Amino acid sequence: MNLNDVRLFLRVVETNSFTAAAETLGIQKSTISRRIGQLEDDLGVRLLQRTTRKLKLTDEGQELFERCRPLIDELEQLPDLVSAHHSEPQGRLRITMPPEMGIFLMNDVISDFMRTYPKIQLELELSTRVVDLIEEGIDLALRVGHLDDSSLIARKIASITGGLYASPEYIKIHGTPNSPGELSKHSCLGRLSNSLNWAFDNWNNGAPVTINARLKANNLMFMRDMAVQGLGIARLPRAFCRGEVERGDLIQVLEDYHLPGTEVHALYPSRRHLSPKVRLFIDHLLSMLEDHPWMSDMQPASRPR
Repeated sequence: MNLNDVRLFLRVVETNSFTAAAETLGIQKSTISRRIGQLEDDLGVRLLQRTTRKLKLTDEGQELFERCRPLIDELEQLPDLVSAHHSEPQGRLRITMPPEMGIFLMNDVISDFMRTYPKIQLELELSTRVVDLIEEGIDLALRVGHLDDSSLIARKIASITGGLYASPEYIKIHGTPNSPGELSKHSCLGRLSNSLNWAFDNWNNGAPVTINARLKANNLMFMRDMAVQGLGIARLPRAFCRGEVERGDLIQVLEDYHLPGTEVHALYPSRRHLSPKVRLFIDHLLSMLEDHPWMSDMQPASRPR
C-alpha cells in the first residue's frame, strides 16, 4: 500500500470530489482516479462508490479514512517537530487575513517576523473571502468579527474598539446626531457583511437602532474615504481614522456612546496540533501588538500557552 495513494484518498474524501482534490493538489483528476484505483486493488476492497454526481464511502472506505487520518496527520507534522529542534525554524507558513489587517496592522509584524526567522517561507493571502483552511492547506487565518461554528480552533488575539465618523462637510450640511436614536435620520455607510442595526453598550439597554445605509461596501479603506468625501456617517475602527481626525478630515460623533468591541481571532485546523511555526507567529504577533500604535485603541489578548 502506497502512503501517497492514501493521502490522495483522504483529500478526495475531505473535499468530497475528485475534481476539487485535483485542483487543491495541483495534479490531474485522472491521476487521482488511477491512484485510488490502485489503492483499492492493493487492499482488495472498494473504498468509494462513484457516480456522476456524488461520492459515497463504503464501509471499508470509512474505516480506512478514520484510521489513517490521524496517522497521516502525525506524519505531516514530523517536519515541524524536527525543525523545532533546529537552531532556526524553517519551512513554509501559509496565512490568510483581511486586506485592511494586512496593510494597516500586520505589515510591520510580517516584515519583522521574516527578518527574525529568515528560513521560514511565508505565503500570505489578503482576502475577504472565508477560506477553507483544511481544503486549501492554510496553516493560520486571522479573522475579524463574528465566527461561525466550525471544527477550527479559535484563539482571541485582540479586541478592536470602533467609533462613528463623518466629515466636517457632512456635519455642516446635516448636523450632528445627539443620540443613537437620531442615526435613523442620517445617511450611514454600512458594511456588506454586517447588519444594518447598530447597537451601543450604554444606550437603550443594548437594543440596536436601524440605520439608513445609503452605501454599503466590503472594504474599510473605501468606507473611510467615502466618509471623508461627505457621503455619510461610517462605523470604523478608531485607530483606522486617527490620521484623518488629526488632519481634520473626519470628526468622531456620538463619542459618549460606546460601540461593542470587535474581536480578532487566530484560527487553525483542530485536527492538527499547533505547529511550531504557527505558535512562533502568534507569539511574535502578540509581542509586537503590545507596542503597536493601534494599541491605544485595542486590547491584546494573553499569549497562548
